[in-house]
Amino acid sequence: MARIKPYSIPIKERREIIGDFFALISNLKTKQEIIDLFVGLLTPGESLMLARRLKVAKLILDDKKYEEIRKEMGVGFETISKVERWLYERDEAYKNVIIKRWKKEGKNNKNINKNRNYTGLNRYPQHRFLKELLGL
Repeated sequence: MARIKPYSIPIKERREIIGDFFALISNLKTKQEIIDLFVGLLTPGESLMLARRLKVAKLILDDKKYEEIRKEMGVGFETISKVERWLYERDEAYKNVIIKRWKKEGKNNKNINKNRNYTGLNRYPQHRFLKELLGL
């Protein structure tokens, strides 16, 4: 898909498109539906980029220092700073929801059926990385 400048699309159209996208995501019922959507929608590079940003956010919430995050993740200080702004520009309730979900997800990952056939997650090395990250 060709790259476009978001501001070249009228704001009303952008809001409608983005609203439809989030409505679709919010109506997904199972983890498998979510995986199928994002594996089909995102390139392996995009999937990896988003997963890495979320990992940086988790490390920030775990009170890791910028230098520790930079060394562990191989990202620049600007990326860490952007993720931190994303986290802390929201209210405390937002952060608490993220933290609770990560803790809950960590517990649930132990119970995932590892024998499922996720054929879409074997196509590229980055997809295999996601498969391992998700514990599938």
